[in-house]
Amino acid sequence: EDNDTAYMAIDHIDGKDLGAILNSTDRAFTPDQVVVLLKKMLSAVDFIHQAGILHRDISPDNILIDPNGNPVLIDFGAASEQIARATRVLTGRRVVKDGYSPQEFYLTGAEQGASSDLYALGATFHHVISGKVPPESQRRLARIAEGEPDPYQPLAGRFPGYPPGFLEAIDQAVEHT
Repeated sequence: EDNDTAYMAIDHIDGKDLGAILNSTDRAFTPDQVVVLLKKMLSAVDFIHQAGILHRDISPDNILIDPNGNPVLIDFGAASEQIARATRVLTGRRVVKDGYSPQEFYLTGAEQGASSDLYALGATFHHVISGKVPPESQRRLARIAEGEPDPYQPLAGRFPGYPPGFLEAIDQAVEHT
């Protein structure tokens, strides 16, 4: 902070955003590459959560892939630094991205927590693996409330080459409870 203004300095990352990569092809990465990318992203998300920060805007366009193939989480504009409790009600800037945002991002005053970021990360990797954006969470909940099946198509059992439990874990991250 200086002159009654807040500033943020960030590193320049030479890379291409994951959204652009996914828009250019249906199968951008091998299963082994996806596993490595997700492990690195989980480490990054754990790091910010340990620092008391919720990202609140994880999606393919906020992940850069550098020239070495490493993912970098960017755009902390919607982040909240005040998560002293496991979950809390957040106010201020809301960012909603259909297909990636959990249901609580659509509701003013809804509790958000680490699981909110994990939902968005799971939805992002659902897109990476399947080539398709998952159905929007509000539509999913509406269908379930109407007694219809969840339109989300689980990854488990549809994509070979992943370690046991890997696809199930992503499906669980985007499960509505």
